[in-house]
Amino acid sequence: MGIMEGYPRKPSTQHQSQMDALPAGASSSSSSSATHAPPAPHHVTSKKRHYSDRTKILLLFLLTNSVSILLSVSFSHVTGVGSGGGGSALDFALSVLSSSQSLAVDLHRRVEATDAIIKRLISNSGRMKREEPPPQLTPEEELKLALGPHTLPFSYTPNLDSDKLYPAVGAACHRHRGELRRYMTYNVTGDCPSDAALAESLMLRGCEPLPRRRCRARGPAGFPDPTPFPESLWAIPPDKSVSWGPYSCKNYSCLVGRARRPGTGSHDHDCEACFDLAGKEQRRWVGDGGGELDYDIDTVLASKPRGTIRVGLDIGGGTGTFAARMAERGVTVVTTTLDLGAPFGAFVASRGLVPLHLGAVAGRLPFFDGTLDVVHSAHVLGRWIPGEVLDLELYDIYRVLRPGGIFWLDHFFCTGKEMTEVYVPIIEKVGFRKLRWNTGRKLDKGPNADEWYISALLERPMM
Repeated sequence: MGIMEGYPRKPSTQHQSQMDALPAGASSSSSSSATHAPPAPHHVTSKKRHYSDRTKILLLFLLTNSVSILLSVSFSHVTGVGSGGGGSALDFALSVLSSSQSLAVDLHRRVEATDAIIKRLISNSGRMKREEPPPQLTPEEELKLALGPHTLPFSYTPNLDSDKLYPAVGAACHRHRGELRRYMTYNVTGDCPSDAALAESLMLRGCEPLPRRRCRARGPAGFPDPTPFPESLWAIPPDKSVSWGPYSCKNYSCLVGRARRPGTGSHDHDCEACFDLAGKEQRRWVGDGGGELDYDIDTVLASKPRGTIRVGLDIGGGTGTFAARMAERGVTVVTTTLDLGAPFGAFVASRGLVPLHLGAVAGRLPFFDGTLDVVHSAHVLGRWIPGEVLDLELYDIYRVLRPGGIFWLDHFFCTGKEMTEVYVPIIEKVGFRKLRWNTGRKLDKGPNADEWYISALLERPMM
């Protein structure tokens, strides 16, 4: 069976077999191994209860002895005062009051001593737990620990409609067992391996989100403080803010220089110059750019009442320049990006913007229904996407836009035949209202190539 299990509806009265909880590829012998199997949740609960019971017993013992001593002392004091017989009732009361004050001071001192003992016990218990070495698990067992399911501490929960917690991991992960096993081979509680390229490869093939790991993500040595905002929007960050291991370029000067060495940079030709913030990036979305396909960002914002475009999403936003332009105008835009050949995510973050590590075209957008004012996509959506996937993507964009929100389709690429027969019908059937629509020839391969662009402003209708 696959890694993912079905979600139970109600807690079952029967015990589920251990094989149902195993990820695909894990054998029954490995799951039953006494030396490798991770402790079951109820064992962990029993261990915690054991420590709690010991503390309670010790506390009860100390308090019982303290009360016994105090009672005995109090009794002796009271009987000793009363046996003289020669004092008045007032003298007797004063003697009892004096004895009570003395006993109260003694009791306070004993309580403080007991409290100190309990604190030492708790501290020592925590230190002993921290010093215990983590259980040695195989990669398959580590994957099982990450994927669960895990029994909830308080049993059935109506919000989950289950008595178990199932971490969200892409179902496509089970198709890449070898790569996933490599990803889950690491030093538990140590530093994570430098395997960003492996993680990126798994995500691009649908294994998204990846399983969580119990290791510390590595950071670059000598990480500097970021450039203050808003200067950071157009500043090249220090080289020490990035771990350059997975990339062919080892500094930002190399990435910026790719604009003068066409064809030697990233996998996406449209982003070869996107690290050069003083070059072409400075001119993007400012003015009409000399053609009907290049929309001016201020003109787009003016298509809606002032101040009503506040939050948005840029699908496949490269180095975040669209989000930077929006930030200058008081609009918060999240940028989805992938580290394909360069540290795009780190660069977006260094500009004071929000990068989202997501292959957005392949999966459901992680936003609530009807919450975004604008969704933008430049050069990412195009003919390389299967028609069925594009259909789903457009409906998902419609879902996350609020009524009256706008979808800025920026330079959608296709052939002339595909435009009329495939893509225009797909776009039009979703139900957007056209605020603006332009088509134009893509001329980088010459005038005889049947290649076209579509740029459009599409509005989700008001209900």
